[in-house]
Parts: sequence; structure tokens; C-alpha cells
Amino acid sequence: MNPRRILYWERVRTPKAMSAVLIGTAGGAGLFPVAPGTVGTLVGLPIAYFSADWNVGFRLTLWSLITLAGTWACKEFDVLMGSNDNQNLVIDEVAGVGITAWSLGASDGWKAWLAAFLIFRFFDVVKIPPVRQIDRWSKKGSAWLGGFGVMADDLAAGVQGFLAVMLLQKFHVF
Repeated sequence: MNPRRILYWERVRTPKAMSAVLIGTAGGAGLFPVAPGTVGTLVGLPIAYFSADWNVGFRLTLWSLITLAGTWACKEFDVLMGSNDNQNLVIDEVAGVGITAWSLGASDGWKAWLAAFLIFRFFDVVKIPPVRQIDRWSKKGSAWLGGFGVMADDLAAGVQGFLAVMLLQKFHVF
């Protein structure tokens, strides 16, 4: 078993543990046996799409709640499983793709949404600085710091993706 995909179901007995697993794995997407980060990103894309035309305050609230709940769930999940940035945790991909797709509207075509997906996955996987440094930093420190750290590198990758999407929009690529 991959030590970064540790999952002890016998430890998931309390409502708190169940909530951490449900939120941290983005409803189970992180349990997918192949490319869980990609599957987690696919969960985030429709959330970004359906909230794209909401009032900015509602959107900020939604994505802030996802980030806060994700931070808590990642901390709890890693403590529960005795892991550090467990690969089953994909709520960070949900939040990251939400940032990347921030400037898109529901009326933007499928090509723009596909581009946002691919751009986010690129920045998430390649980890161009400072994302790599944030990822390394996150693996140090307390469990709570670790919970935010699990989220932080994907949030930074989301910002990089957002800037790339904005650039493509500026030059009317889509």
C-alpha cells in the first residue's frame, strides 16, 4: 500500500471522523484508485461552473467555506490516518480549480472550462515556484498547520491558473 494513500476504515467510527473523510475526499472522489487529484478537480469544476454567475459575496463565502472545511478535514483526516498530506485528500483540488476558474462565467464555452481544468492540473502537478516551496513547507509543523498546508499549495496553484486563464481571456483565446 502506498504510504501516502493510507486508509484505516476501522478508525472511521465517529461523526467527526466520517465528516472529515467525506469532506476531505470530496464526497469520495479521493478514494478513486487512479488519479484521485484529477477526479477531485472534476468534482470542483461543476461547483465552479454553477456558482460562476453568483454575486461576488456569495461566491467568496462559498469558496471560503470550502477552504475552511477543507483545512479542518485535511487536519482531521491526516491525524486519523497517521499520514501527512494523504493522497486521498482532494478537497484542496476542489478549492484550487475554483480559484483558477474564478473569472469564467457560466456563458463561457466548454473550451474555456476545459482549459481551466487542464491549466489547474498543470500547475497542481508541476508545482512551479512558489507552489513547490509551499508544498514542502506544509509537510512541516503541527497537524493544524498541516491541514492548511494541504490546502495551501493547491490554492497557490489555483492562483497561478487564474492568472493564466486571465491572460488567455485578455488575448481572446476563448
